[in-house]
Amino acid sequence: MSKHDFNFATDKAVSAESHDEYLSLYWQDGGVSRFHYQWLRDNCRSVERFDPATQERKALTETIPGDLRSNAIRIGEDDIRITWSDGAADSHFYATWLKNNAYDVTAGPSQSRQHQWGSEYASSLQSFGYKDVMADDVIAATMVDAFEKWGLIRLTGAPTDDREVERFADRLAYVREIAFDRVANIKVSVDPYTLGFTNSSLPMHTDCSGYSWPPNVMVFHCIQNEVAGGASQYVDGAKVIAQLRKSNPDALRILTEHDVEFRLWSKQADTLSQYPPVMLDQAGDLALLRYANWTVQPLKTVPFDTVPRWYDAWRALAELVNAPENRLSHRCEPGEMLLINNHRVLHGRDAFDDGEGIRHFQQVYMELDDLSGFRRIVQGEGGVK
Repeated sequence: MSKHDFNFATDKAVSAESHDEYLSLYWQDGGVSRFHYQWLRDNCRSVERFDPATQERKALTETIPGDLRSNAIRIGEDDIRITWSDGAADSHFYATWLKNNAYDVTAGPSQSRQHQWGSEYASSLQSFGYKDVMADDVIAATMVDAFEKWGLIRLTGAPTDDREVERFADRLAYVREIAFDRVANIKVSVDPYTLGFTNSSLPMHTDCSGYSWPPNVMVFHCIQNEVAGGASQYVDGAKVIAQLRKSNPDALRILTEHDVEFRLWSKQADTLSQYPPVMLDQAGDLALLRYANWTVQPLKTVPFDTVPRWYDAWRALAELVNAPENRLSHRCEPGEMLLINNHRVLHGRDAFDDGEGIRHFQQVYMELDDLSGFRRIVQGEGGVK
């Protein structure tokens, strides 16, 4: 096997101890790491099982024997070699790789990347110059990092040209095209299929709940805003869910356990999904929030005896969503773009009088996976080294 290209600081293993299902490695710094034999075989970096060019596993995980053991462990200057009980080819690991991928660690308090916020965030809204982001990968990656943490950031000084928002998306990653629009023109329409294309107020909501995987990034570009009223409103769903967990854990449980049908349609398209309104990650933080009252279909998936408590739970969530201290109000000016995490941040709008001028925004969707991948590559954390 040729030496892989991971550039970690050198960590030296000084001894190893074999056990029935795992081995213990003792490090020069006094630490100890335990690795199951099946895990070691599964992650073997030898050329028989791993492609050094693509950095991808070639061997099939299901072929690893459940009773796998080591016959011998040899520690070199900077590597570890294992001879296997089933007679298969030896496995070879660089010590630095094993040290940096050790999984036998004491779990401390999880450190969420979510920086939760309320109305106070209006005075410290993370902002970046549009031209800087478009010209400099490092600044663009810093912007993505901030977006991953806050879920809502602002770009200033963007041209107000038609489809500039599409050019922005293509600069960093891709447009997530949906059935209704690739580039949506958010303005009063003579034949609207949803409330966004009227001058009515919009309650707090997330977009595209009718999709099984709603797009998780909205890019909202202000082109004209000459009307009276129409301020945008934002609420951090991550904070709301954390509040609900403290104030009413039973309500949170109900909203995570029972599917609800969400539907949005037009004359050309129809989206329909069936998922719980709230989905949590393994750490218990918000992973995906579906909240758009006008898209919720008649309840058919909640058990009869649970329906009254489901409505209680929804009211408890709505009370927090609409609490003034949780709501950020921002009137967008021409040339601003807002990036909104649609799986986390709810948005809404005050009513406006379009008799005094034009309110015109353009919007595209993107995927955070793509933006995060861009950031990792720029910051040197990409999978291919």
